Amino acid sequence: MADNAQDLAPPERHDLGKHGRELILDARNIGVDFKVEGGTVNAVRDVSFQLHKGETIALVGESGSGKSVTARTLMRLLSKRATILPQTRITLSGKNIVALKDDQMRKMRGNDLAMIFQEPMSSLNPVYTIGKQICEVLHLHNKMSRKQAMVRALELLREVQIPEPEARLRQYPHQLSGGQRQRVMIAMALANRPDVLIADEPTTALDVTVQAQILHLIKELKDKYGMAVILITHDLTIVRQFSEYVYVMQNGRVQEHNETEALFANPRHPYTRHLLASEPKGHAKPMDGAEPVVLEGSNVRVSFTLKRGGFFKPDFFDLVAVDNLDIRLQRHETLGLVGESGSGKTTFGQALIRLIGNQGGEIFFDGEPIHTRNRQQMRPLRSRVQVVFQDPFASLNPRMSIRQIIEEGLIVNNIGANSRERVERVRQALVDAGMPDGILNRFPHEFSGGQRQRIAIARAIALEPEFILLDEPTSALDLSVQAQIIDLLRKLQDEKGLSYLFISHDLKVVRALCHRVMVMQFGKIIEQGPVDEVLSNPKTEYTARLVRAAFEIAA
Repeated sequence: MADNAQDLAPPERHDLGKHGRELILDARNIGVDFKVEGGTVNAVRDVSFQLHKGETIALVGESGSGKSVTARTLMRLLSKRATILPQTRITLSGKNIVALKDDQMRKMRGNDLAMIFQEPMSSLNPVYTIGKQICEVLHLHNKMSRKQAMVRALELLREVQIPEPEARLRQYPHQLSGGQRQRVMIAMALANRPDVLIADEPTTALDVTVQAQILHLIKELKDKYGMAVILITHDLTIVRQFSEYVYVMQNGRVQEHNETEALFANPRHPYTRHLLASEPKGHAKPMDGAEPVVLEGSNVRVSFTLKRGGFFKPDFFDLVAVDNLDIRLQRHETLGLVGESGSGKTTFGQALIRLIGNQGGEIFFDGEPIHTRNRQQMRPLRSRVQVVFQDPFASLNPRMSIRQIIEEGLIVNNIGANSRERVERVRQALVDAGMPDGILNRFPHEFSGGQRQRIAIARAIALEPEFILLDEPTSALDLSVQAQIIDLLRKLQDEKGLSYLFISHDLKVVRALCHRVMVMQFGKIIEQGPVDEVLSNPKTEYTARLVRAAFEIAA
């Protein structure tokens, strides 16, 4: 086995020195330990990789594989509990990063080596304007006046193709969309023309179309300035399109590395094969067409009154988020609702199950009109209609145990004759959702993202609903966990005859799970039909762009 590991992941890459490019970064035997309660975690072990000028390499693996710790070791941005092991050698442009003093390292950061982090909202300071934050980066490394720095900041924003760059300089992070914030992060990382750019999951939380734009932008800037890029991701479509060499990580070690096409054509390590096989696959089971309608909406309209203008001259206007839409969902059917952020998908979904009010239209559940019902009148239906939200950490109460979280709905809806019967139902729901039933007394923070999402699904199915609204339930999950959740949802639908309204911007998951799909843009449905038909032969340019971005990462 040791020979095999050495064979698949030797310290030097297979094509070293073959294509005449200059080696800019050489990392050997990176090892990092973290002190935790009750011992030490070996987060990274013997990770070696090389990077040439002007190329992109990818570090791939699931959550917890050590990718981000490796990147932070390069930047020397690890927490106080971390120890870099003595055998670690990281040479950048001839200097050993590990041996540098703090002030020398500060000079290197931003100048020679820069990083774009995964979550731009937590990396940008909410108190300062965008202009001020870019200027700070420029002042740290260059002697330039405030005016010069502002001019340069504007140039950088233009370079990363932010719309209305002059206005953005005076705005704060919360006033920008996710994609725009990520562009600001790229502008800051590129401010001093670094030799190496580390992009840590730069597109995880973004729409497919915005993701494609950001990746193409990084590629353009890399080609323009001859930068080298380390791309950290768990999305294999991105890896195949944008990187030249791939390192596959698992449990803190590199299991296999090779040139991109060679690795995809012939994956040799079982874990690499597992990753490549985890892309959402399969199709929804065909329906017989005679199933009754569970949920129906006609001319559903939702609008919000917003304010613009100043305090003394307020100007109120209506934003129509859902514009007179119709929907029909049959029993056993999965209907996909897709579109970019801000297209009105979630608002529509929540209006259909009366979590928010609608300003017009009719909604029927199982033949009964529900559009006129208030919260109290909806109570009897709540056990039949359930929701699984996008972020399980936000939707599970951190102060309640798993038993309390799942049992709460049973108690509120008077399901189960006594405590013993309810606990039995809780156990069964956990087993159905693919979780062990011995976790009743544990808390949400003790589980991974995928496990938390299963707990959220267990909470929904414990009430034996007929309909579940799934709002982006797989968007923050690793590919293999995503595949497990898709299989689970399919199995539950078969066994329990469930109907799903599946809201997503990930068309790969929609293709694998849904019977029909509706495409939303600006509150309207612009295209709908059977999944295969819409995705293989889109009628509108907008749908075609979504499809290209999902399956080809083409701009």
